[in-house]
Amino acid sequence: AAMSGLPHCLSGTPLLFPNRIATEQQSVALVKRLLAISVSCITYMRGLFPESSYGTRYLDDLCLKILREDKTCLGSLETKTRLC
Repeated sequence: AAMSGLPHCLSGTPLLFPNRIATEQQSVALVKRLLAISVSCITYMRGLFPESSYGTRYLDDLCLKILREDKTCLGSLETKTRLC
């Protein structure tokens, strides 16, 4: 199934996921993006980091909060660094 339309994690601009995964490197990149989105959603819903630690991305009409670098919150900076 195509996964186009999903935003690229932790980026200033949305990036579509590829329709086909042809190489191991593409597969690893896809898994990293999905993991980053998942961890971001969990940490946001649990309130682990301040609101300023998240950027907003949209998947169609679904609002996603994606963890980003926040120099005022070292925990979010470390978590983001480990994910990418």
